[in-house]
Amino acid sequence: MKKAELEKRAQEETQGVMSLLKRQNQMLGQSLVNLDHFLFLNKNISKLHFDDIRKILAEKLPFILSVRYFTLFLYDSNKRILNLACHNHPHLDPGLSIPLEKSGVMHDALMQRRYILELDFTRSKYFKGKKNPLFRNDFFVCVPLMIENEIIGAINLNDSEKGTFSVEDLDFVLTVIEFISLSISNALLHEKTEILSVTDGLTQLNNHRQMQIILKSEFIRSKRYNAPLSLVMMDVDHFKKVNDTYGHQIGDKILVALAVAITRVCRANDSAARYGGEEFLLILPETTIAGANRIAERIRKEFSRNEFLENGERFKVTVSCGVTELDKEHMISPADLIQVADKALYQAKQGGRNRTVTGKWNENAGD
Repeated sequence: MKKAELEKRAQEETQGVMSLLKRQNQMLGQSLVNLDHFLFLNKNISKLHFDDIRKILAEKLPFILSVRYFTLFLYDSNKRILNLACHNHPHLDPGLSIPLEKSGVMHDALMQRRYILELDFTRSKYFKGKKNPLFRNDFFVCVPLMIENEIIGAINLNDSEKGTFSVEDLDFVLTVIEFISLSISNALLHEKTEILSVTDGLTQLNNHRQMQIILKSEFIRSKRYNAPLSLVMMDVDHFKKVNDTYGHQIGDKILVALAVAITRVCRANDSAARYGGEEFLLILPETTIAGANRIAERIRKEFSRNEFLENGERFKVTVSCGVTELDKEHMISPADLIQVADKALYQAKQGGRNRTVTGKWNENAGD
């Protein structure tokens, strides 16, 4: 082989090696950038509360994934509904909920447990003939959020500053979304545990411990700002007899029905709790005894309209209520409020049940 040909081949090989090194450096550089982005995400969304995660994702996820728009939906498997939890679209309703069957792409991604990548938005079977003026590129990606076999939700990605979406982009997206799924799952589990720690498992109202915390806080606030504060204590009439006659499952249904009636009548600032057994307590800030009496009566009347069925027998159940208002001159602790409300409830029981009795401190002082 002639010297000129050898030199030419050597030059071509050198150029080839240089080109390969350049490509490897570019890939390494992108890998380092991706690693940097991943570490940033890991540091910032390894949090216990989903609201914190949601804010970080809305602010940083488009930059990290090099996309212009994203939506994150959480999946309610009981109702088969997708609820918008996080996004950066300029015109989406933050309270958006979509039945699973109404979104073909998310339905397939979740039910088939796989990502869906379409490089041509306009020709996709999911969006054929549809246009979105926000999108400048044709691709879209839908990835299910999963932990093992549990479906959490879905993330949708649209548009890229680069104008393209490669296999390498997809690999990085899948890695990031796997981590996001874990972080969201942990946050939701933590929040569920927090709720369970303050909630009565049967009625979903506040439990006794949480009631004491709320009452103490409202008691202090009421005294500090000289604002009215009232309590309603209510008890299911003849509950032991109902349990003995119809069984504990019916008894549970009755307690749940009362909790529902309470929830319907209570206002946003009111707090309701299962005080214990068949007793319930309502904490009513900014409410006088007259207002509390009206609320108690509404609950009592609404609940009494319920009809229960067991072994072909239909029957109704009633409640008795004791109402009181904070007497700032004489009541020195939340226990004083509860004591007066409890005595008013006792008087309602003694007076024939299925009624509301109001109680004041001077009627109970010295007892």
